[in-house]
Amino acid sequence: MDSNIESLTNLFEKYTADSVFKDRVTLTPEYVPDEMPGREDEQNRMVEALSILLDPFRPVAVNIAIIGPAGVGKTTLAKRITKDLHSYAQTMNINLDTHYVNCHSFRTKTSILRRLVTDGFSNIQGRGFSDEEMMEMLAKKLMRENKRIVLTIDEAGMLKGEDILGLIHMNELFPPGEGRFSTIIITRRQQWSLMLNTHLSGRVQDQINMPRYTREQLKTILEYRARLGFFAGVLNDEVLEMIIDIAATTGNARHGIEIMLRCGMIANAKKSSVITPEFVRAAKNEVYPELRPDVFNDLKINELLVALAIATILSKGGGAVHTTINEAYQVYKMYCETYNVKGQSKATFRIYLDNLTQLGIVVSQVKPMPDGSRGRRSIITLHDIPAIIVKERVEEAIKRKLKERMN
Repeated sequence: MDSNIESLTNLFEKYTADSVFKDRVTLTPEYVPDEMPGREDEQNRMVEALSILLDPFRPVAVNIAIIGPAGVGKTTLAKRITKDLHSYAQTMNINLDTHYVNCHSFRTKTSILRRLVTDGFSNIQGRGFSDEEMMEMLAKKLMRENKRIVLTIDEAGMLKGEDILGLIHMNELFPPGEGRFSTIIITRRQQWSLMLNTHLSGRVQDQINMPRYTREQLKTILEYRARLGFFAGVLNDEVLEMIIDIAATTGNARHGIEIMLRCGMIANAKKSSVITPEFVRAAKNEVYPELRPDVFNDLKINELLVALAIATILSKGGGAVHTTINEAYQVYKMYCETYNVKGQSKATFRIYLDNLTQLGIVVSQVKPMPDGSRGRRSIITLHDIPAIIVKERVEEAIKRKLKERMN
């Protein structure tokens, strides 16, 4: 065996043997737990709404909206329920598929349809077809195979309401009284209000509002995840209470779970068999509830360069309070040259900026001119997230993107 490979193997074995994690996966954003403490009412309501899909003789469609702030279990609830729905449908010999798309990656109706077509037809890539053609292909396949689809559209605020409505209209391709294409729409309240400017609200049968977690609910959730994720004795009650207190300030369970994950990683790096209060304080400074851990991975290269330009300006010297579109655009063009990426027009730059604002990465506001003259201008800033942290994470994501391009 090559000595380098052997040393790496030994390192992995030692890390695994000495790790404080019993099951690290249970603390990651992708994990879907068997239990969802504090969301029993919402689970029951979703099951009630989706149970109509289990009629073996009459295929129908249902559209549900799950609305609430970050970290309150919207995505986990949808994944948990659709997983169980699919399993139960199989026991009843009902041909039902579930699909999940996150609009950070699939930002148009066309890209979502292309994904569904690619998954459903092994010999078709979906390119070269119009939306109408792809919808007709899917509808014919569903009727031919007597199949039903439940599509979960996460971060739906990235789409236009008309796009979601267009997907729902696929049911018009089936015979009268029949539906085979159901949707679960996940979004935040403000974005949902904007989407309702379309006729979408009339097509949504149930709207499930997810409030922020109470401290008692967070205590139950984080105790449960700690039991799953760590060996006994790693996280004592006093230290866990610290994490619960931090998460309670936002009502965001994901925030607390991410802090636990980071604490475990710090403990492993320091070869400690327990998580200390100091590890919690360090983890708190590295985990920000406003940002999903993978949010930068889903951005396009030009969007990353826009974020990098803004973070660079705001992290210089003592740190600027805000920047302007003109200033950020000039730094963006500089980074395009640095990374050998084709720069875009200022109009396209504004579109990228709007996307970053929707994702909560930056804050864009219109304010009066600082000199008191007539008129207004747009300023860009960051709330709560240190610019240097954004800069570091964006630079890491850019390196990954460029490396993927080369491979």
